[in-house]
Amino acid sequence: MQFDNVVIIEGNYRNYYPLSISTPLSDLIIGGLRYYEHVALWLMNLGYDVNIYVITRDYLARYWRGIADSILSRLNLKYSVKYVHSTEDISGVTLWIGTSLIPQIDVLNKLMSNAMTGVEIRCGDKALLSITNERGAGVKDTINNCDLPMADGIWSIIKWNTELLRSNSKYLMKIIGDKAVDSDISSNAVIDERAGNVIAINTIIEPLTYIKGPSLLGPGSRVLPHAYVREGTVLYMNNAVGGEVKNSIMDMHSLKEHFSYLGDSYVGRWVNIGAGSVTSNLKNTIGIIRYMGIDTGMIKLGSIIGDWVKVGINTSIMSGKYIGQGSSVIGLIRRDVPPFSMCINDNCKTLIIEKAVEIYRRFAELKRTGFNEDEAALIKAVYEVSLHEPPP
Repeated sequence: MQFDNVVIIEGNYRNYYPLSISTPLSDLIIGGLRYYEHVALWLMNLGYDVNIYVITRDYLARYWRGIADSILSRLNLKYSVKYVHSTEDISGVTLWIGTSLIPQIDVLNKLMSNAMTGVEIRCGDKALLSITNERGAGVKDTINNCDLPMADGIWSIIKWNTELLRSNSKYLMKIIGDKAVDSDISSNAVIDERAGNVIAINTIIEPLTYIKGPSLLGPGSRVLPHAYVREGTVLYMNNAVGGEVKNSIMDMHSLKEHFSYLGDSYVGRWVNIGAGSVTSNLKNTIGIIRYMGIDTGMIKLGSIIGDWVKVGINTSIMSGKYIGQGSSVIGLIRRDVPPFSMCINDNCKTLIIEKAVEIYRRFAELKRTGFNEDEAALIKAVYEVSLHEPPP
């Protein structure tokens, strides 16, 4: 079936708090790539020209395009993605995908083999996939299918991350042609691929490291000596890790260079995790972990760490807790930390916005990446949003 446009629509972004106030849901990382990259990868494998529209909130549509890099663009693959606030300018035959649908390419292939124009696939109130025709006709019929892989909130990204990385990696390798692209891998590193591929793209893997698949190590990243990188690890771009990492995602420019543990967690952009800091991912009772009061159904869930966060040395973050954007924490963190806070243990004070921007500037200078005006503008916009949009 041919279509002119692909449109990705955000689901309930409140359940992805706090990451969702600084990142479109289409650009959250799951299974090694940003959500929309899986859609692009799927279409590339089918031979389509890839033109994607992302419908997101106005301030994110305004600043995000000047901030977020992508692995597929670094690989010089041809596609386009546009961030817009409305669908007014979108016409023609259009494939609509809701971010509540986990972008498992094998599943997308099956759905498309039976897809019909004017028919929408839903699960309850979640719109998953539909095709509308060039005359602008909307959905005429609905199929309810709750047996598909779906996301309910940020915890679902952790739940599905390793499996999606394992299942979609074959499509990525088909496009790029190899598991290791322009990477420097020490002969003294142990690469264990019994459970899945280890994909390295312009990555340095130093001696005496142990890396288990499935894992994806993205452009500009480094795995430091003696690191233990376990299944489900994603170093998206310009990251450095030491110590132990398991089923965790690190977005651009974030560091965890020293001995510590990061498990079943999501780390945003421009985050630094100090030496000896750990994320708990299991309750002592081995009970179900709740996130923002919501029963996740998971017994293993670590931390959700927002963009521009700094985690001080020897900090311990309890399971299922989040650290909001721009915050600085140290000690024992037993509660969720609101955006732009400075916390010693659970004693927090508000961080002024000028200080948050200055800390970003210093970190960018430290990493020699250059100060990005769009990034600074987004920090200010997120600060304003965080004042008026508390967690659900």
